[in-house]
Amino acid sequence: MKKYILLLVILGLSICGLLAQAAPASEFRNVQSYVEKEAFTIDLKALIPASDEFRQKSDTYQKAGVYNFTFNKESMRENSETLLNKWLKESK
Repeated sequence: MKKYILLLVILGLSICGLLAQAAPASEFRNVQSYVEKEAFTIDLKALIPASDEFRQKSDTYQKAGVYNFTFNKESMRENSETLLNKWLKESK
């Protein structure tokens, strides 16, 4: 029984190997070269930002005072009690 399984596995692998053989690449036929009719140029100096201007990025910067959160135990306890009471009322 083991011989038959081994023979089937070897036969299957050999068939897969034969089927996986790649066909030779075909040659290029009827291929035409493409030539641009007009060439375009990119001026890189126009893309460089001006060095004589200085722009301050104040519109993207958030000041530290905006994030002035005060967390203490009393405020957190009050907030959690109100949330817990709301949840208990909704769950009834």
